[in-house]
This record gives sequence, structure tokens and C-alpha cells, in this order.
Amino acid sequence: MIPSVRQQIFELFRVVFQQKDLQLAPEMMTGDIPGWDSFKNVEILLACEEKFAIRFRSKEIDQIRSIGDLIAMCEQKTATQ
Repeated sequence: MIPSVRQQIFELFRVVFQQKDLQLAPEMMTGDIPGWDSFKNVEILLACEEKFAIRFRSKEIDQIRSIGDLIAMCEQKTATQ
């Protein structure tokens, strides 16, 4: 069974933050995880682009406010491939 986009993004967060037991929720935003700053945002976005073979436009990045927004954006982009 292929993991859902949500599961895959949660796993990317755990890898980026190097915490395999990191508890995540879609409503979480920058600052909700210690060390989640603009550099980690870039790392997360690049990891998503690589994982899902997608590209974010600046306008799309500006719309991402939470993990849930990122999940929705990745689902939308992978559905149209």
C-alpha cells in the first residue's frame, strides 16, 4: 500500500528535524516545532518537491501557512500530474 501524501509529508518532517517520534498535526505552523524557521521551511519545501516530483511557484509558497496547507498543495499538484 502506498502511503498517503499526508503520511509522506509527516515522514519528511521527521527526517528534516531528525526526530523519528515527532508528533505532527495539520494545523501546526512555523514556530510550533522548536527549530522550525525559514531555513527549515526551505528544506521542507525542497524535500517535498523532490519526493513528489513537483515544483512550487512563489505564489503557491506564499499561500502555505500550515502543514495542512502544504499537504493540500502537494495533493493538488500530484493529482494533476
